[in-house]
Amino acid sequence: MRLTALCICGTLLAFSSLSWTTVDSEEGDLLGDNGFGPCAATLRPEGPCRQGQDENMCPYLFSLPPLTVHLPKQLRELEKIVKDLQKLKDNVDQLRKIAQTTSTTSPDLRSSTPATSGPEPQTAESSTPSARELRVKINQVAAFLNKNGRPPDRRPKEHPEDNQGGSRPDGTDSKLPTLIPSKVIMGRRDCSDHLLRGETRSGVYLVTPDLRSRSFPVFCDMELNGGGWTLLQRRRDGSVSFNRTWAEYRSGFGELDGGEFWLGNNMIHLLTRDRDMALRVELEDFDGVTEYAEYEQFRVAGERMRYRLTVGGYSGTAGDALRFSKTYDHNNRAFTTPDRDHDRYPSGNCGAYYSSGWWFDACMAANLNGRYHVGRYKGVRDGIFWGTWHNISTEYYPTNDRQSFKTVRMMIRPKGFAP
Repeated sequence: MRLTALCICGTLLAFSSLSWTTVDSEEGDLLGDNGFGPCAATLRPEGPCRQGQDENMCPYLFSLPPLTVHLPKQLRELEKIVKDLQKLKDNVDQLRKIAQTTSTTSPDLRSSTPATSGPEPQTAESSTPSARELRVKINQVAAFLNKNGRPPDRRPKEHPEDNQGGSRPDGTDSKLPTLIPSKVIMGRRDCSDHLLRGETRSGVYLVTPDLRSRSFPVFCDMELNGGGWTLLQRRRDGSVSFNRTWAEYRSGFGELDGGEFWLGNNMIHLLTRDRDMALRVELEDFDGVTEYAEYEQFRVAGERMRYRLTVGGYSGTAGDALRFSKTYDHNNRAFTTPDRDHDRYPSGNCGAYYSSGWWFDACMAANLNGRYHVGRYKGVRDGIFWGTWHNISTEYYPTNDRQSFKTVRMMIRPKGFAP
């Protein structure tokens, strides 16, 4: 291609700087008359004319002198790019060969694995550089995932085959055919996964609902109704203020292990994004009355959607406060905080008025993040509120005593989960 371009450029330069002269002999010269001086270009017959052929149609040979063409420096970069593309093509071809080698050797390796203990004989894998390189890369991926927050010491005893997907306890690599990426990267998405892997004690565990993000701690209730519940919120003594900013509700606050807390809207979103989750709300008032509400559908959108709530499918004893009526319906409502007004109340910010963050409508039939009042109180109903609680309809006037709650818990687990 480069030779063709040089020939074309040389021909154009020669023709632009030369003038033609007629030639009566077998060989003649072309002389330039544009100030460039004589040019050693020649025009000669290529061979004798055929008998009966017109002289004007006889073949001629046109010879040009050597030319020096100065090309821009950018063409050097083009040459380098072409070389890089060739290297990339070679790498792709090599990877294809590695994949073919691995696929063809896998059945033999499985059948040749010795059943007895002691030193294992070398198989075809150990003598195949391409297979060994692929094994190293997969182990590097597994090491990267473990480094990013997944607890390496919580492998279940009842699933010994999971240990085949990475390194053995003695530090040696397992056989290549058992290095299945899905086994390596599988993590505990929520507390139900921990329960299924043999963890039966309630407490704080690491979960990884999204493999693209880091693991984070949650509190797991492994006892209530079969266990596997991931707690989103806990109220018990008023030790933690829930009058917080948008940023604080986004990242979470409080004490997971035994204290009051809000897990964090980002974490709640990750927990409910890819799995169908059920919500359970437990409430206890200062008279010792305990009730619960369960919703078979619960999901929280991401921050770009303002952590919009999706909830439905009520059952329980506390009443359906989250889907109370058309006027007070918390389903499909964005999250509001005292510094971010996303509610449907036209005359102000429900979060600022009720000193909390919640999925307010205009304004509420439920607010589990309200102020913690010990016993009954009067004035603005800014405390923990569940609008379907018994006898709560008698609290219409501001002079009436307001119902308050001693403990509240919000928790989720996969819909239809059966331990």
